[in-house]
Amino acid sequence: MRLGLCLLTAILSGCAHVAPLTDIQQDTLADGQELCDLVRANYVYLDKRQPGWDAACRHLPDQVGQVSTRPEQLRVLETLTDALHDPHITFGTNSSISPRLVPSGADYWLDEDRVIAVRAGSAAAQAGLAVGDQIVSVNGRTLGDALRSRLQPPDTAASEAQRNWALNAAAAGYRDEPRSVTILRDGQSHELTLEGRAVVPPESPLTARMIDGAVGYIRLNDSLGEPSTVAAFDAAMDSLRGARFWILDLRDTPGGGSTDIAEPILGRFLSDSAPYQRIRPTDGPEWVKVAEPHGDWTAEGPVAVLVGRWTGSMGEGLAVGFDGAGRGDVFGSDMARLAGGVETFTLSRTGYPIRIPTYDLAHLNGTPRHVWSPPHSVLADNGDGPDLALQAALDWFAEFENPAVRPGGLR
Repeated sequence: MRLGLCLLTAILSGCAHVAPLTDIQQDTLADGQELCDLVRANYVYLDKRQPGWDAACRHLPDQVGQVSTRPEQLRVLETLTDALHDPHITFGTNSSISPRLVPSGADYWLDEDRVIAVRAGSAAAQAGLAVGDQIVSVNGRTLGDALRSRLQPPDTAASEAQRNWALNAAAAGYRDEPRSVTILRDGQSHELTLEGRAVVPPESPLTARMIDGAVGYIRLNDSLGEPSTVAAFDAAMDSLRGARFWILDLRDTPGGGSTDIAEPILGRFLSDSAPYQRIRPTDGPEWVKVAEPHGDWTAEGPVAVLVGRWTGSMGEGLAVGFDGAGRGDVFGSDMARLAGGVETFTLSRTGYPIRIPTYDLAHLNGTPRHVWSPPHSVLADNGDGPDLALQAALDWFAEFENPAVRPGGLR
């Protein structure tokens, strides 16, 4: 088998005189080819990406010749998946030279050369990066060079979606490279260093408080995958019982999570069973996910759900669920746009787990979840600036003091 891989490498490279591959190089090539086939057989969004994927797979033998360590091996496979420009395709492991993931490993968001979001409390926010800044270079490379560094296969004619992905992937950088950004602001150039800034993650799965004696506010701290979150959420609801209005802040959920956590959260605001999301498998008819009431009492009154660029996967599902079930109004910006639902596969030689979206997800109205936008559009992630999304929700609640406005967020 290993001899066959060596011969295949020679044929694909167009050269009969190639050095024999080492064991680690042969394993890398074998698993890369397995990954190519896994994507072709299972990836639900392959259609428009297939030409680039096929080209990247053809170039794979050229990439394995310098592999001598496990981190280098993983890096080849990570680079291969860049051709799909899909942030929801991830390995279930990383190394010291792996790329930082978007959105969980990123702290600012670009649209072309402009900053359109900065994660609150992040290194970028601490460094002074602000929405509206014009980017000149990221991590020591011009913006153009940074973009090209993440386009696969090389010299590809990139679509707008691929360019946007490459920009934000390049801005997030790699785990072993120092992070910096050069900006233009008011005609002046500034270089901001994002290294060495302490970002302490919250210790608890959520943050809860009462605002102005009437608004129960709960923020999830990237905890939609933590089993303890449901009990913590129930305890927070009990502590806020009596609130006339509710805010569920999903702006820190980049890691996604599980329906086992999300559905009970939605269920606290439901008095009856409610459909909340469409599931669209590739091998069968679509069907609808249903959430059930949860807890020994139901929260009544208007609900505002806050979302932003660091609302990912199950956080996005929870947002479209509140909207689709008619139980909350959603405020904020476009979300992380992590498309579909993922399944995990394990590569045979290396044992690396790889997560691939295998089915589509949609709002109840049929809009794909990853293209759905909040009805109340407002800047959600403003770095160390004022919290405009929270203020918009509070202003919306003020309208309910008008007797003509009915409870539950319905006019």
